[in-house]
Amino acid sequence: MPPRLTPKRLAALRLAAEHPKGSIDPRSVTEADELALEELGLADSIDDCGHVQGAPDPDGEHRGHPHFFRITKTGRTEAEKGKA
Repeated sequence: MPPRLTPKRLAALRLAAEHPKGSIDPRSVTEADELALEELGLADSIDDCGHVQGAPDPDGEHRGHPHFFRITKTGRTEAEKGKA
């Protein structure tokens, strides 16, 4: 069964959409929430350049960059749905 976007997960996305770098506060989600948001494509471990951790990096440009759990473009779209 695929994960769902629960009210708690949506709240974390909405807060991240308001954050200057789109970071998701690790205290606002559980490990299960993080996995679900990643599987849904709504958040991922992303560095300041926009590189997703684990994505191809043939030139090794992103190996030393710290990655943070951040909202994706798809996550921003989802967070904006239903806002008046």
